[in-house]
Amino acid sequence: MNKIFVLLLAGCFVATASDAADSTNAVKQFMQQVQQAYRSANFLSFHVLYRYANKNQPDNYIDTMSGDVAMNRNHVRFLLEDVETVTNDQYTIQVHKGEKLIYLTTPTQSQLADPVAALDSALGNFEGLRTRVTRTGGVATLNMAFPPGQAYKNVTMTINEQTGYLQKVVYDMYTEGLVDKDQMVDGGNGGPYQPEGRVEIVFSQYCQGQFTEELFSGSPYFTRLGQGKYQPTEKYKDYQIFLASPKL
Repeated sequence: MNKIFVLLLAGCFVATASDAADSTNAVKQFMQQVQQAYRSANFLSFHVLYRYANKNQPDNYIDTMSGDVAMNRNHVRFLLEDVETVTNDQYTIQVHKGEKLIYLTTPTQSQLADPVAALDSALGNFEGLRTRVTRTGGVATLNMAFPPGQAYKNVTMTINEQTGYLQKVVYDMYTEGLVDKDQMVDGGNGGPYQPEGRVEIVFSQYCQGQFTEELFSGSPYFTRLGQGKYQPTEKYKDYQIFLASPKL
């Protein structure tokens, strides 16, 4: 289930298409508000909590995970349990503490994705997708109901209208194919996951100015000795560095 949590966080900032022009415009405005909020914030940090429950027991969370995000423009540091990911203009650095591995690559365009552009490119790809944006009590909510045959049944995003920051994202989804078969209720081993479930991502503890640009530097993790040659720092001397890009 951990891989689902990571993928869903990445998807929080990418909207998809609607089947009605008016609704599409409302979705675009919603996503533009979110995009502008995160892009304009200086040295923003916040906490994320992931929790999963089966459809028929929505208050019984059988899987949880929490992490912390720090960002400034396109620079991001994401700490999720024993995996730390840092993206700056030169590198994306993934530190896997359990495996003692530093995975190093160049940042890709998808990591710096524009959610509004992603929305435009997705127009027409989901026939029958229904979207709705509502605003009440200082909270804006985007609801997307997917047609049959998709991995998601419904996705709901809520934001604080004053700040534009995400408060919660809820995915009603089909779990088959996302977890191992032996983890399913009917998988032969009496696993905990049912065919339909819900993942909630809760955002909290927003604050600004609690760190500097140094947080996104590669210097705490490695020293570049030359083209394609990197050495871990003293703190990570027992780690192996894996280069995933020939341009490094």
